[in-house]
Amino acid sequence: MPDLPALSPLRTASVHMLARWMGERFYRTFRLAEDDRAPFDAVLQQRERRVGVTAGVLWDEAVAAPGAATLAEMLTSDAAAEPGIEDGAYAIWVPPQATLPTEEPGVSNLRIFLTNGLKYMQPGERREVRLPVSVKLAKMDTEGAYVSVTGGLSSQWLAMSDGMPGSYHLDSRSIHRLSEEEAETEILVTRVRDRAAVLQPGELSDVPLHDYWLVSRLPDTTPPGVTVIAAPPQVDPLDGTGIRRHFRREVQRAVDQKQQGDADLAVLVVTAPVAHMKDELVTASLKGMNPVLYGALDLVALVADGAVRQVLQPRSLPWEEPR
Repeated sequence: MPDLPALSPLRTASVHMLARWMGERFYRTFRLAEDDRAPFDAVLQQRERRVGVTAGVLWDEAVAAPGAATLAEMLTSDAAAEPGIEDGAYAIWVPPQATLPTEEPGVSNLRIFLTNGLKYMQPGERREVRLPVSVKLAKMDTEGAYVSVTGGLSSQWLAMSDGMPGSYHLDSRSIHRLSEEEAETEILVTRVRDRAAVLQPGELSDVPLHDYWLVSRLPDTTPPGVTVIAAPPQVDPLDGTGIRRHFRREVQRAVDQKQQGDADLAVLVVTAPVAHMKDELVTASLKGMNPVLYGALDLVALVADGAVRQVLQPRSLPWEEPR
């Protein structure tokens, strides 16, 4: 078979994360084969067994997120020059629909925060980085106790509205990802409520808050450097139709590779554009598919938000079969 093109940094990262996850879950060592991977995107070796891997992305990777490649180069250079960052591979998980800055001082400010966030990380570690943002709060009326919210804090509208002296509108579109820590979100809500208490009807105010981006250190087997994992801002993570379309395409590609290749285990790993793993739509997409379409696959895993989740459990494992 002809040589296959090299995987993109994003897909390479997902394969190495899959290998580490499989090792932790199945108590086996999986190594990435350097050659003889056709027709698969990658092949993991477990002793004499071959695990054929199809690495998919649930958006059009040909449409790059503006500024992502340049930011990755800059952060790779910054990390190499920073004594507090060990040699290794790292990932920046840009929240969905976030726009990367392409002009100064935005680029430099982002580099500083993210570089500091990568310091002293251990392989496999995930960490949130606070990025300063400003949201806009307007008081509409003295009547009522209600805050209408657009953007990243929309899920907190009820907590904000409780006992508020009037009606307000909060534009929090500058926030793309809330913290996994409930206490951090409570701090944001309190800051908004405190500012609301001093506003007069018709008054508009900026409220300084934080956006919470996730960074992670990839397995040591991953090529060194910083990978910026970012879908284009126009990709809607809640667009179930788009996610299902891309997922079905990757499932079919994985089945084709399994039928053309030789492997003891066929795995599909897909990367989804979600801020938190709990928001993923892949599990629901698989449940809505005819099992005949994915029956040839042994394992389906999802990569998102710096973590790996099993979507389709193997019916059997080759290393558990009697010899």
